[in-house]
Amino acid sequence: ENPAQFHLVCQPGNGGPVEDWVNVKTIYEAAGSTTPLCIVNGALDKVRDGYYPGLIFPKLATTFDFYRSFEAIFFLKPISDKGVYGWLFRVYPEPWQVVLQTPKRNGNDITIEDKVVLVSPTRPSYKDCVQAMLSRVDT
Repeated sequence: ENPAQFHLVCQPGNGGPVEDWVNVKTIYEAAGSTTPLCIVNGALDKVRDGYYPGLIFPKLATTFDFYRSFEAIFFLKPISDKGVYGWLFRVYPEPWQVVLQTPKRNGNDITIEDKVVLVSPTRPSYKDCVQAMLSRVDT
């Protein structure tokens, strides 16, 4: 039997049963924790950041630290709050960036201006992203 050399998991637990996240950890540990694991569209923020309370989901709670250890190699998440719109973005190994998007009207044409408003070596919080965008509106 040839062991797997790479595990690719697509969209665990996002729209499906929370057991998907538990199964991913089980697969990783069964491979001896040496086989690279890549998760695509995993909605890991839900499982890492308290969306599922451990008291109600005790089996899932055993995976929280496992998912917190993941390194984001490509991340793109929309941020829309308090009248501003943009993205939290990262391509490994580069730093995290918050990009403010501002519509610009020229007659009947509308274009979108992208402006990097925050660069950080660590992932900024949602609140920090919104604050960075608000501080740079119309500057």
